[in-house]
Amino acid sequence: SDSVNSSTDNITNVTTPTFTGSGAEAGAAVTLFDTNGTTVLGTGLADGSGNWSITTSVLGQGVHTLTAKQTDTAGNTSAASAPLAVTIDSTAAAPSAPDMNAASDSGTSTTDNITNVTAPTFNGTGAESGAAVTLYDTDGTTVLGATTANGAGAWTITSSTLGQGAHTLTAKQVDIAGNTSAASASLGVTIDTSAPSAPAVTGFASDTGTVGDHITNDASLAISGTAEANSRVTVFDGATNLGTTTANGAGAWTFNTATLLDATHSFTATATDAAGNTGGASGAFSVTVDTTVATPTGLDLAAADDTFGAGTAGTNSDNLTKNSSNLTITGSGEDGAVVTLFNDANGNGTQGGKSEVTLGTGTVSGGTFSIDISLGSGLTHVVAFQTDVAGNVSNESTALDITVDTTAPGAPVVASITNDTGSSGTDEITNDNQLLINGTAEADSSVEVFKGGVSIGTTSANGAGAWTFDYTGTTLADGSYNFSAKATDAAGNTSAQSANLTVLVDTVADAAPTTSVVINDGDGFINNAEKAAV
Repeated sequence: SDSVNSSTDNITNVTTPTFTGSGAEAGAAVTLFDTNGTTVLGTGLADGSGNWSITTSVLGQGVHTLTAKQTDTAGNTSAASAPLAVTIDSTAAAPSAPDMNAASDSGTSTTDNITNVTAPTFNGTGAESGAAVTLYDTDGTTVLGATTANGAGAWTITSSTLGQGAHTLTAKQVDIAGNTSAASASLGVTIDTSAPSAPAVTGFASDTGTVGDHITNDASLAISGTAEANSRVTVFDGATNLGTTTANGAGAWTFNTATLLDATHSFTATATDAAGNTGGASGAFSVTVDTTVATPTGLDLAAADDTFGAGTAGTNSDNLTKNSSNLTITGSGEDGAVVTLFNDANGNGTQGGKSEVTLGTGTVSGGTFSIDISLGSGLTHVVAFQTDVAGNVSNESTALDITVDTTAPGAPVVASITNDTGSSGTDEITNDNQLLINGTAEADSSVEVFKGGVSIGTTSANGAGAWTFDYTGTTLADGSYNFSAKATDAAGNTSAQSANLTVLVDTVADAAPTTSVVINDGDGFINNAEKAAV
């Protein structure tokens, strides 16, 4: 009658157990008493060897202290035997519901009971001390494992291998009296060993400058993409793990980076599902971070537009021109950047003042730019800044000072020749047939000299406007010559032609003269004596 775990512990779920004894007289009547020593549980006769056996009436739950007395055939009743403590236990409560061990609950949560561990460990409480606890799968009959509860009724079981999908686990206990409990409350567990699909990196904010070119001056990016719903997304820059974020229920996710260095960054991502399975990496998504831009350099007026005189009065690098439109400004900048030229009328290097206007824009290609502009007369301070493809705006460049001069100089004056021989030094009659021609014109202008309307060369007026044309290399034949001139200023504007200076070259001496004497003798006749006197 001593059920289940031990046949000697006197704990049983049999409520009418059978007890045996010895030491009685042959034929004696043995009576079995309950705890109080007066409640009779049953009687029996000892055999010839003094052995006896009694099946009790129904015993209540709990501990009973049993004794026996014998009454021999003469009617004598013995003292009570030594007591025997017996525990009647015919019920067992269901243990608590199983709980998945946190170490077995892989993935983003240790309490969601979704795991990629196919033989997870489960804990429980509420069993009787020493009870045998058995863990069952969904159908309530498939045994996953068994163990013995400790003195506090706690137990741990590592299950056999569970298949993919959902499982509903329960536990039962069999106590030391052999009573089997009802099933515990259930625990839903999902086994998932399949990796999620690779996520996708689909965009970022903010894409400054030209939207869609993945070039930005924003060094702290919000990278976005898609992944398995509720998965944990890990974002990488090359091989560097930047951190994690969580996809929402629709699978969308956003990750905010720390400040990134100027460089081209290659972002990828992986997704880890709720069970802890990690899928493959996404395709690379490149973003170039560019937070700086240099100032444009080398502003210059194209040589073809930098007009100058025919002599030495002007150059094609003085930024003085007679053209006001279609002036080409060149310089150097960052490839792809848009260069803006403006008139720094205030001379402060800051674009945007009320009197400052944009002159034109152009795009840098191959490190250089060329922009056509129009200017008004006078001095213009042309300044440039560039906006690169990332949207960075540079500082303003050093000003290029361009002067537009569209006013022709006054006609020069051909004034004289040097070495005006003869009786007058100003009659332009000379016997010198190698001339130095003098005149006046606009200061520092280039003077072109003409003879008879045909250009014979150029010279330059000095700072006071005086000029001399050396024509000594040409020997002139005797005759009359008309000399005129035009002046071209430093901007290339040419004057009207001057009035002529007529020069007479006469290098041939006249014939010797004859001498005649006229004498006034008062009488109207000349006699020989008078001739002789002469």
